[in-house]
Amino acid sequence: MSKLKQLLGELVLTLSKPSEWAEIKDDDDKKEEFKIAFFAASDQMNLVQQYYEYQWNDETFGMTEHTWLQYIGAYKNLFPRPEGSGSEPQTIKQLQGKTKLTNTQVIDAAHILSLIGARVGSTDGIQTVDEETKRIIFEQIQELSNMGEAVTADLLREFVEDELFTGHLSSRINFDEAFDNWKKEKLQVEIEKFADYWGIQDMDTLNRSVNLYSDSQPEIIPYIEEINNSVNHEIALNKENKGRLKHIIELGKALPNWMREIKSRLS
Repeated sequence: MSKLKQLLGELVLTLSKPSEWAEIKDDDDKKEEFKIAFFAASDQMNLVQQYYEYQWNDETFGMTEHTWLQYIGAYKNLFPRPEGSGSEPQTIKQLQGKTKLTNTQVIDAAHILSLIGARVGSTDGIQTVDEETKRIIFEQIQELSNMGEAVTADLLREFVEDELFTGHLSSRINFDEAFDNWKKEKLQVEIEKFADYWGIQDMDTLNRSVNLYSDSQPEIIPYIEEINNSVNHEIALNKENKGRLKHIIELGKALPNWMREIKSRLS
């Protein structure tokens, strides 16, 4: 136990407030220091959970359970990875899927969507929220970010600010369904922008490719030949490549990263 407390203390030295992870996201040296300290603490935490009668103790560990969850969140925000593309500390794997720990309610997107949906009112067929509900929504969204889902939190914050708070949501649709539809619309816009940039004319095939793309096989692009065949180099906004062959080669390099990014953010 004393070793765990020591390692958690060393972790704090690399990032005093886990909710302020963004302050070191562009500093590779500080990120690496944090990563090393986090893995050391995480490994020791796993041993404690396995070989002791595990119950969180703030004084013994030198940290609250909620703060430890925020450090896990900071790690996930600083070192995001597509699902199925590598390993994470064992402690993170153990916590996946848990909705309740000893003293802490784990906040996830489904929890927040449910909370908002339960609190929205209706005025003249439009979904509405009062000031106290707005405060709670922002508080919960920030907690979602602190727990390692900064991308989803930013997207949800944008949605409530642009759609819910401005009175754009009909009361005839559930809040979570409205959010899902909004994400699909944003995804379609991103697909169309990418197609215009590369001169891809077969939008139906590109849409099917995006829908079928899987993070578990990140380099495999469904319907890649059909996409390449539909490219019109002359109308592409991207004028960096003089020849069609070079243009298609560069498109092949860009597709996996682009698909991985938009699927992780908007699917």
